Amino acid sequence: MERKPRVAILWHGDHASRDQATTDNNRFSPVFKEFERYGFIAEPAVYNDAFAEEVREQLLEVDGVLVWVNPIQDETDRTVLDGVLRDVASHGVFVSTHPDVILKLGTKEVLFQTREMGWGGDISLYRTIEELRQQLPIRLARGESRVLKQNRGNNGMGVWRIELVDGTQGDNPEVSVIHALRNSAEERMPLRAFVNRCEAYFAGDGQMVDQPFHSPIPDGMVRCYMSHNQGVGFGHQYVTALLRNPQEPKPRIYHPETKPEFHALKVRMENEWIPQLQQILGIETESLPIIWDADFLFGAKTATGEETYVLCEINVSSVYPYPDSAPAYFVKNAVERIRTKLYEK
Repeated sequence: MERKPRVAILWHGDHASRDQATTDNNRFSPVFKEFERYGFIAEPAVYNDAFAEEVREQLLEVDGVLVWVNPIQDETDRTVLDGVLRDVASHGVFVSTHPDVILKLGTKEVLFQTREMGWGGDISLYRTIEELRQQLPIRLARGESRVLKQNRGNNGMGVWRIELVDGTQGDNPEVSVIHALRNSAEERMPLRAFVNRCEAYFAGDGQMVDQPFHSPIPDGMVRCYMSHNQGVGFGHQYVTALLRNPQEPKPRIYHPETKPEFHALKVRMENEWIPQLQQILGIETESLPIIWDADFLFGAKTATGEETYVLCEINVSSVYPYPDSAPAYFVKNAVERIRTKLYEK
């Protein structure tokens, strides 16, 4: 009999959770069930750097792996994991999202690279701490509120709103800063002190992106979920991060890809922005992530009353949660990609 294809679902955990993981005792149980509908054998692959070799051996025995691990997880990054994933991919295993695609698509630098697109704007890139020291004061002198973002991070880590305090002057003016981490309050400090605080974000190949602050009030933020180049759902949230008065964030409400209010956004993503993005970054459609998303704030409406959108970030490494509509699409796409690779063998 023809053997059934095998796929691993990988997420971060300790060895106890690896030993106890089944296809129905975790948040990905609907994904396991969806693969079963296609006759695939889906298995959990709980990962930790402490037993990376054990997971590598497991992944070499499957035909595909879908990965959900944050860029920064429990004070570690993905360096070891990405090495494992590159290795198993070189042996013919389908990996999504491949680490090389994450480096192109899943960093804040993509905001700078696509600044000329319809979702872009006045966006700068600081490649070194010296560039930040020299150029940030010039931008703040315009009287604008800016948002600085470290190149790789999650959950608001390394995302700051900054502006000059009214009436301040001199070569080391006082600034107001707010960290996007939950429960962060406004702080005031000399500009040089803030820049020094950012130095850690430039370690290794680190860098920071700078864009204007766009208030989430009153319309909130829209998260557009994609599988490859296809819209598969939306999330709408009245975000409170980076606001001066600390507030509890409101829950994100999930919608299927048929949500009428966001139809125009879906059309622009599929027909205009994603093709442009692929051309700029050099990513083929089949290499786009199985599941990814783009966060948008609302811009000024056009003269005819149409909505405009400003890209805040693209999430690739660990997109969860997602709308109930999404797994049917991204599992189908994964099945097609794995079957194609098996056929090519």
